[in-house]
Amino acid sequence: MRRFRQVVTGVLTALVASAAFAQSKGERLDLLESRMDSVERQLSNQGLLEISRQIELLTGELRTLRGEIDQLQHELERTRTQQRDQYVDLDTRLRAVEASLASTQVATAPGSPEAEYQAAFNLLKDGKYDEAAVALRDFQARNPQHELAPNALYWLGEAHYVRRDFAAALAAFEGMLRDYPETRKAPDALLKAGYCQIEMKQAAAARATLGRVVQEYPDSAAAAEAKARLERIGAQGG
Repeated sequence: MRRFRQVVTGVLTALVASAAFAQSKGERLDLLESRMDSVERQLSNQGLLEISRQIELLTGELRTLRGEIDQLQHELERTRTQQRDQYVDLDTRLRAVEASLASTQVATAPGSPEAEYQAAFNLLKDGKYDEAAVALRDFQARNPQHELAPNALYWLGEAHYVRRDFAAALAAFEGMLRDYPETRKAPDALLKAGYCQIEMKQAAAARATLGRVVQEYPDSAAAAEAKARLERIGAQGG
């Protein structure tokens, strides 16, 4: 009987231990699943945070690109406006010269310096600026003492200017002022030299050059233009 009780007790003990072990495994499994859920949530949150950060970065880059595009469009429009103004300015000056020539025009002998100059000038009127620049430069080189030589240098500068080759235009205008300081086109050449310096971002030099136009040729049309341009530079803070 005692032996039977021991066996029963052993069996019950084993069953209790087995049940406790099973319960322990179930709790551990629940705990592991809970921890796994927590880790997954953390990973999910980290992923969302990273995605959000990337979106913010891309949004910032997009804003920057849009700003750069707007700036480029503004610069393009400004360049178009300047180029249109340059063509209008050149056309106005050419028309004034044509009107002056029409009232004083005399016959020129074929092959003469006058005919050569007129041919070069006609190229400029026709908008053939590259060819005109070559012809005007050649005329001035062959006829440096001719009365039309300073005019050739001036129109050479205009041909370069309208093509936006401001360095070459400035060299032509400065060359005319240096070699022919008494020419009647000196005020216009000095004015256009200042314009070239503005385009080349030489603000201080441009202000000084335009100031010279006002001081040295106060009663000229070029002086009025120089004053207006100086006011614009001041208003723009240039």
